[in-house]
Amino acid sequence: MLNKTNLARIDLNLLVLFEAVLEERHVARAAARLHVSPSAVSHGLGRLRELMQDPLFLRQPKGVVPTERARQLAAPVADILERARQVISRAERFD
Repeated sequence: MLNKTNLARIDLNLLVLFEAVLEERHVARAAARLHVSPSAVSHGLGRLRELMQDPLFLRQPKGVVPTERARQLAAPVADILERARQVISRAERFD
């Protein structure tokens, strides 16, 4: 039997962080977008790098560039987040 990843032990907000860094191509701008500190984004990226076993983003003079692995993850992560957004947007008001 395959060893399934225990999602309860993974912070799924890391996918939102991944999306922001991928789109912004800059840690500080991603932090501003997420309303967190650049340090929080850096720490989140560290956890995400460990989880994905890849650096994901490489530093450049004016920001970061995605690795090949990050580019491969871009569409699946976008799909997961879009599906989650759709589920939440369809939720009815609770009384």
